Amino acid sequence: MSKTEIKPPVFDLAESLPAKKDPLFYVGRLEDLPPSFREYDSSHRHTYFALFFFREGKGTHTIDFREMPIDSNSLFFLKPGQVHSWKFQKQIRGYALKIAPEFYSELGETMNALREFPFFSFENDLPKITVEDPQRLSSDFQRLAEEHGSASDPRMLFALIQVILHQVKKEYENSVRILGTNKNSSVVVSFQGLLEEHFLKERNTNFYSRRLGIAPNTLNRICHDSLGKSVKSVIHERVTLEIKRLLLHSNLNITQISYELGFEDIAYFSRYFKLRSGFSPERFRESRTKNTTK
Repeated sequence: MSKTEIKPPVFDLAESLPAKKDPLFYVGRLEDLPPSFREYDSSHRHTYFALFFFREGKGTHTIDFREMPIDSNSLFFLKPGQVHSWKFQKQIRGYALKIAPEFYSELGETMNALREFPFFSFENDLPKITVEDPQRLSSDFQRLAEEHGSASDPRMLFALIQVILHQVKKEYENSVRILGTNKNSSVVVSFQGLLEEHFLKERNTNFYSRRLGIAPNTLNRICHDSLGKSVKSVIHERVTLEIKRLLLHSNLNITQISYELGFEDIAYFSRYFKLRSGFSPERFRESRTKNTTK
C-alpha cells in the first residue's frame, strides 16, 4: 500500500536559522523572531531540543495536544519529535534556546547528554513551569546571547549552555515532587527511551522488561511508583498519542493510519482508539479539524 507523506512540517535547526549561523545551536530573544515564527499557529515538529522562556506576554502554547497558557516567566520544554504551535495575544519578550543533539557530539560529549536533564527526558510529563528566579535566568540567557554574537570559542558557549541547563534543572526540581528513587527514575527513563524506539511493533510488557533485565512485575511496580500507572497504560498512551498526531497532521486515511501503526484489523483499531480517547478516529479528526478552521 502506498503511503502519503506525514504532514506536520519538520524543522531542523539549520532550516530555522539565518544564513551563516551555527546550524547546531541558537540563542536569541523571542521578540526578535521573524514574523513567520512569532505567528506560527500551525502545528509543526522540531528535530532539536528547545527552551522557550517568556519574561512577558500572553497567549497559548500547544504541545502534543496539550494547550497551556503563556504567562510572564513561563518556561516551556520541547523535545525532538513533539508537535507544537503557539498563538500570542500580547507582545512577547524573552529568550529561545535551541540545541541540536549533534552540538554535544561536536564537542566530544555524548549526543544523549541532553536527555540526562529531567525536563528533556522521555519521562518528563511537565512541558511548562513558572520560573521562580526569572532575573537570574534572564541574565544567564543574556550572557550566552552576547558570547554567541561575538563568535566566542565553542567551549565557552558549551559552558554557558550548561549553566542555563543546570539553572533550569534547579527550577524544574523546585516545581515537581520527585517520585521514587534515583534508580527507579533511571529505569523509567530507559523504559520510555525503549518505548520510543519500539512502540510501533512491541507493545508487550515482557519485551521491555527483558530489554531492561528486570522482571515484568518489577517494571510494573517501578512505573506505578514513579508515574502512577502500569507499563501497559504507558504503552497505550504512547500509541494513542501517535494516532492523534497522524489523524490531525497527516494526509493518511484511517485505514492507512491503522496499517502504519501495526493494526491489521481496522475494526479493532477503531475500538482501540475510541476506548482510550472517547472518539472514533473519524469523529476525532472531524471535530478537531472543524475547531481549527473556525
